[in-house]
Amino acid sequence: MTFKTVLKAENGIETMDIPRVILSGTSSRVGKTMLSIGLMRALVNRGYRVQPYKVGPDFIDPSFHYFATRRYSRNLDSFMLARNNLIESFERSFKNADIAIIEGTMGLYDSHHATDEKGSTAEVSKILKCPVILIANVERMSRTVAPLILGYKIFDPEVRIEGVILNRTGTERHAMKARLAAEKLVKMRVIGVIPRRNDVVIPDRHLGLIPAYEKKEEFEELFDKLAGLVEEHLDIDAVIDIAYRSRPIEDVPEHPVFSRNPSGVRVGVLRDRSFNFYYEDNIDAFASKAEVVFIDSLSDRRLPDIDALYIGGGFPEIFAEELEKNRKLREEIYNFCDSGRPVYAECGGLMYLGENLRLLDKSEYEMVGFMPYDTEMYRRFQALGYSIYRVAKSNPVSKRGDLLIGHEFHYSKVLPRKKLNFALRVRRGKGIDGKHDGAVQKQTLVNYIHLHVLSYPPMIHRFLKAAKKSKSKKGIKFD
Repeated sequence: MTFKTVLKAENGIETMDIPRVILSGTSSRVGKTMLSIGLMRALVNRGYRVQPYKVGPDFIDPSFHYFATRRYSRNLDSFMLARNNLIESFERSFKNADIAIIEGTMGLYDSHHATDEKGSTAEVSKILKCPVILIANVERMSRTVAPLILGYKIFDPEVRIEGVILNRTGTERHAMKARLAAEKLVKMRVIGVIPRRNDVVIPDRHLGLIPAYEKKEEFEELFDKLAGLVEEHLDIDAVIDIAYRSRPIEDVPEHPVFSRNPSGVRVGVLRDRSFNFYYEDNIDAFASKAEVVFIDSLSDRRLPDIDALYIGGGFPEIFAEELEKNRKLREEIYNFCDSGRPVYAECGGLMYLGENLRLLDKSEYEMVGFMPYDTEMYRRFQALGYSIYRVAKSNPVSKRGDLLIGHEFHYSKVLPRKKLNFALRVRRGKGIDGKHDGAVQKQTLVNYIHLHVLSYPPMIHRFLKAAKKSKSKKGIKFD
């Protein structure tokens, strides 16, 4: 199947035809991820080039999307991103694809606030003029399916719910009653009725599902099982029909942060089983202006010839022993930080650059040791949600006075060994100590907040500018 986006004028505005559909749940844990992965893989098996997306700031689900489709998933977050920037990310990443499958976040109408839709799947569906297929967990209900679905249908008339998938049905009689309730009482198109299956499960842990990067081979088998489940119990042709009948969407020009403009800088990125929480748009933005070199913190013994280092989030606590054993790379990273070249680390990267990492069983492992603190793991999360910070001190990533909007989710806590030099002041969120985030030492910046390039485009220019100055061995002064 080959599809080309078509540009056309609508009321004087250039628009694009992009086949797309959102799979959203009535709540979390109704099977969105499993059905999204299964649908993506089933479409790939049919010959479609599937471009995956995830609503919200999630990093783990996009890892599954990548291995299901072999295309990097993009985050569509209407809290962090302005409307046109969200559309731009969607359209730019769709190039050379045939169909877009978007996995929602939480429940369809869940957002950052009880009465405000900002950040919700529903809002993203309206921004993208995208049809929605609702996924409902119908365990232990039959006729009650009708008022459940009806509420979602009428709550916001601007949200186009085109069909429903009834998940986790029991007996054939139960499945029939649930289907009839949806079709006859709500006039809702039933796209699929999925039986409850205890043999198809994605393993999870404290931050949610286990990223696909950790168990690629095992997950390949799971993805094929999910594709088979979807082929058997879901009307894929109906999904394709809904996607291809999507309304034209406004054509938005590419954001300048993605325009190719080589800087001569090489940026190292730790990307492996331990560190894989990256917004793909961030990688794209760096790659448009620098050479991106990927580094494996577990197997590589030396740093390549790079001018700057970017360390994202992930699960260093799961691989703490292996990270500690790779002493040579830790020493190289310490020396790199100490040399005054720019380093940016988020969440898991923050943990890695500290002195020791203490796990729940009280065992401790040495990390890089450049930043003067330990980190300790807790059973309950220490922060979860969107963050808004004011930049108090200019640094390699942001300028004093600027506003940063991002997200944080972590079970670790920083235990300073001495007073930290903070660059960011918390307006909403937790940060490192409840009031501050962004600890700076030389040109190394570490923070718990995850930043998306389209929420703060200057991060690319500033980081590469610092790298160029460092490369030319000039003194660094942040403006």
